[in-house]
Amino acid sequence: MPGRVTSPRSAAPRRCAGRRDGTVVVAEHPSARRVTVAVPTFHRNAELRRLLTPLLPQLAETAAGGEWDAEVLVIDNDPAGGGRVVADELSPSADGRLRYVLEGTPGLAAVRNRALDEADGRLLVFLDDDEEPAPDWLATMLAMWAHHGSAAVFGRVVSVFEVERDAWLVAGRAFIRPAHRTGDRLPAVATNNLLLDLDVVRRLGLRFDTRLAFSGGEDSLFTTQLTRGGGTILWCDEAVVYEHVPQDRLNRRWILTRAYRNGTVEETVARLAGSGPAHAIRVRLQYLLGGVVRVVGGSGRVLLGRVTGKLTHVARGERAVARGAGMIAGAAGFVYQEYAKRTAARRAA
Repeated sequence: MPGRVTSPRSAAPRRCAGRRDGTVVVAEHPSARRVTVAVPTFHRNAELRRLLTPLLPQLAETAAGGEWDAEVLVIDNDPAGGGRVVADELSPSADGRLRYVLEGTPGLAAVRNRALDEADGRLLVFLDDDEEPAPDWLATMLAMWAHHGSAAVFGRVVSVFEVERDAWLVAGRAFIRPAHRTGDRLPAVATNNLLLDLDVVRRLGLRFDTRLAFSGGEDSLFTTQLTRGGGTILWCDEAVVYEHVPQDRLNRRWILTRAYRNGTVEETVARLAGSGPAHAIRVRLQYLLGGVVRVVGGSGRVLLGRVTGKLTHVARGERAVARGAGMIAGAAGFVYQEYAKRTAARRAA
């Protein structure tokens, strides 16, 4: 069970920490003057526009407080630079706080490493291009970091659906993420709502592993290495972003494919997080056995659901089987390259 950091200011509403009036305190970190919000993007102009439109006013409001120089960095992985049109469209109202760069090397790891290279201040915040920040999101993230001085802060991601979900998705709690309390310590996280203290990242010499460029999991490995290096990742429940889930993901096939992919990636990340042949063998055996247990247990739950007529057991059992199969495949050396297929299809379009 993750540890939890308590805050004497936790009673303040709609803030993870900070002054009673809601302003951000940075006196403990006099070198912290610049925050970069990095948004990797690829062929998602409408989504990028939807994210930047509410984000830019938050940057201006944060900078107006006098303690921060805030910017957003759009990193386009489209060789044709398709996202530039959105940046050009919004730049006149951005007051110089919107930067656009083109990263020609395909893959998530290269894009995230470009963000590490481009950010020249103390803090770097990652968002995905299919997300939308809640009001006061950035101020809340900064307040949490300023109060605790942790290596990272991870905020809550809430899924928003374009169409009504079918009964299988609802019963299986698809897209419902684990809940935590503000101040909980996490061993590893994704980068879809993540603030990083770059002083810690640079001291540890961390980079996103390019071997995971097309499978995903580069964020899990990065943050695992961060915490194993002594850094702390704190959950901030009040720092909310909304993930807009498109209709083509709201189906059983996509969910089961993602569960299988997660199983392969989970094993790969665990193996890469250590070193030496003994570690690799131990991880492979662990995930081989764990995968078998998931497949057997999930199959039993599916059978139970069909006998009792409870769709919850069927849906969650099928997801367990898919993830277990992925763990077994990962232990055998296979990694599902989800983003390679997506990237190739879009580049050919």
